[in-house]
Amino acid sequence: MGLSLHEGYKKASLFFTPDNASSYDIVVNVATLGRDRFWKKRIIDALDEKLVRSGYCLPNISVPYSSQTCTNLDLASGTGILSGMIERESGKQEASMNLVCLDLALHYLQTAKKKCTRGLLTNATAELLPYREESFDSITSSYLSKYINVEAVVKECWRVLKSRGLVVFHDFTYPSGWIARSLWNFYFGLLKLVAKGVITWAHVFQDLDHVIKSSNWVHETSQALRENGFSNIVIRFYTMQTSAIVLGQKP
Repeated sequence: MGLSLHEGYKKASLFFTPDNASSYDIVVNVATLGRDRFWKKRIIDALDEKLVRSGYCLPNISVPYSSQTCTNLDLASGTGILSGMIERESGKQEASMNLVCLDLALHYLQTAKKKCTRGLLTNATAELLPYREESFDSITSSYLSKYINVEAVVKECWRVLKSRGLVVFHDFTYPSGWIARSLWNFYFGLLKLVAKGVITWAHVFQDLDHVIKSSNWVHETSQALRENGFSNIVIRFYTMQTSAIVLGQKP
């Protein structure tokens, strides 16, 4: 039996529409006060052999990148911000990187095409990947985890990853400390007020805070990685615990 579309994707499809695809990059940069690119750089750092050696990840992680050609699958690639950054970073190093961008929103993929000149674009769901076993050296995702059936996606990541391949999940988190939570709630209140004047984004910010608060994706993802055989699982929080990265490696 095939996997059914997770309820979270229905929410995401309401958030990310043809009307707001062209303004997404500006909105995410402004709404995160510029931290979006900082967080995405941390995803890239997780794929960087030098930072693994310097202790960003557990010291016994074996990175599949050297002076060879590798392939990265970017789940929920959206408008291609992360894929574009990976493409530019790989161009500065000896190792070359082939990119595959996957997203359920076709209109967002069409925008991504402008950034990912070497990327293959796929219109599909992360819960049922249309690729053969052991096709990728690494898998990344940003802002996907709160919308998905984590168990289903982790199983698919295991299937399509090569041995020693890395998977990196990133998303928003609701901070645990009362000071950080107070600031977080206050800031989202401001975002809602401002967004009321932007028709294409008002509905997103009216509900996004509830989606983030109700998500337990960090725990669920780390648990799913462990249960499905991934090793060297690492969790990192950023910006007063408003964002996190969960990383694992297929042995």
